[in-house]
Amino acid sequence: MKGTRARPTEETVAAWINLQQTNRVIQTVLEDRLKTATDLSWAEFEVLWRLELAAEHPLQMSEIAEQLLGSPSGITRMADRLERDGLIARETPRENRRVVRVTLTERGTSVLADARSAFGEALGQAFSMHLTEADVAALRRLTHKLLEGNGAWVESRCNPAFASVGAKATE
Repeated sequence: MKGTRARPTEETVAAWINLQQTNRVIQTVLEDRLKTATDLSWAEFEVLWRLELAAEHPLQMSEIAEQLLGSPSGITRMADRLERDGLIARETPRENRRVVRVTLTERGTSVLADARSAFGEALGQAFSMHLTEADVAALRRLTHKLLEGNGAWVESRCNPAFASVGAKATE
């Protein structure tokens, strides 16, 4: 069926609906657990996590927006809250006033540790315990295929561990 313009089958539609339902159910579990444990939303947790991964290379606000698939204004509002809570610091370098770099603060690192624990527990209960390693590998291959097929696979966004390695390699 790859490469054809055939109308989706009932099975394809059902698979799509189930994928969306699965995402919403697991996302709700993760959001609830993060909010209860640390008062962070999923997106805020992801920002802090990505900043930690890129600790050697502070991310620019534009990179954060790209990695989270968020609008620049939405990311700015989120960064305002995280900065107000003392979790991140923003800096505009003198050599380029158009750039805003973001780093994780000591308090942000501490909150992230608590959030990571809550996230790991929730992800284990809502996701990992229901899948084998082979299932996870297959799911990863399928999501990569779908993202790449839609021109949306960006290594730094889709494979965050690569972002920190890539950043270190370019320094």
